[in-house]
Amino acid sequence: MATENRLNLMGDRMRGLPVAMHKTSAYVASSDRLQTVDLTSGRVRGTLHAQGVLLTSDDEGDTDAPLVVTDGGAGMVLAPFVLAERGTGTQSRTALLEVVSASAESGAKLWRMTVRLPDWAPTANSVTATAVGAGEGTAVVTVHGNTDQSVSYGIDLATHELRWTVPALWAQGVATGMVVGLLGTKDTSFMESVPAGFGLGTGKQKWQGSRKDYGLAMEAAGPSFVRLQSATGWSPGKLLRTDTGEPQALPAALTGLSCTYDEQATLVCGGPFAAAALDATSGRLLWQLKDGENGRNAPTITAVWHGRVYGKTGNGPVALDARTGKDSPTQPEAAPILVNEYGGLALTDGKLLSYPAGG
Repeated sequence: MATENRLNLMGDRMRGLPVAMHKTSAYVASSDRLQTVDLTSGRVRGTLHAQGVLLTSDDEGDTDAPLVVTDGGAGMVLAPFVLAERGTGTQSRTALLEVVSASAESGAKLWRMTVRLPDWAPTANSVTATAVGAGEGTAVVTVHGNTDQSVSYGIDLATHELRWTVPALWAQGVATGMVVGLLGTKDTSFMESVPAGFGLGTGKQKWQGSRKDYGLAMEAAGPSFVRLQSATGWSPGKLLRTDTGEPQALPAALTGLSCTYDEQATLVCGGPFAAAALDATSGRLLWQLKDGENGRNAPTITAVWHGRVYGKTGNGPVALDARTGKDSPTQPEAAPILVNEYGGLALTDGKLLSYPAGG
């Protein structure tokens, strides 16, 4: 089982553009609905609405991209919603997580399921639900509140039932057999967290970091690693192996850069005036590029996919080889923000445009 196009937009979980792609379809999430759009015609194939009252009035900018899950067939798209349930009598208001599954081909509803959220959720000013990833017949959805409290769930994709719950886990990545994230622990008046890994099919803890820190940030980094750093981004941080939690130092060149996996073999990192790439299996630095070095300018990276890096410079859209950092012989017509084998999506003058592969 594989997830597609979940992290090929530079930045943390495509925040600000809650869109995923599969074949010739785009899936657009907002706080209360999931739309399936045919990229060949622009026609909306299907719309699924949340069945209930939203807990908070978060706008689309606070919604994460839906998750595309394939298993050798047509596949499905998952979108989570956070709903409020009105209290009755002496019972206070509660909150629900609703997970909706749509056909990746038609956008039609496949199934829905709900889970009651912990007591902290109804009182939080902001609650975000994210479909993190899937594998081994299990989808992982994590819910995080502005009170620095979290919970993660494993959902059986065949029965649509809850397999496991891990309180205080803010899941960040799914790798082979593992879900990895930040595990919160109460200590006097503030929240601390540690990196931790849990079995994907069971929710049982496999490893935990030895040091508790305040203000940690984590991002998925391909099939073998997650990246851990301070929330300030003032250091390159380190890679942690998803299977053991073993740390690996990162070069200083990655300070201030955000990395994403090209869904093949490379982690590509970009930020202001710099770009770099790591081997996704070993973590070895492959290349780095800084503005002004060797007569080149670092692109503003918009997407990476299957060995190619897309971005913009003052000269227009560019494409680089992800393994070498060299300019590709053929430059793209536009700098896409999502790419697959069928085409790409690009933002032009505030409009989201679809380009066919090779176009």
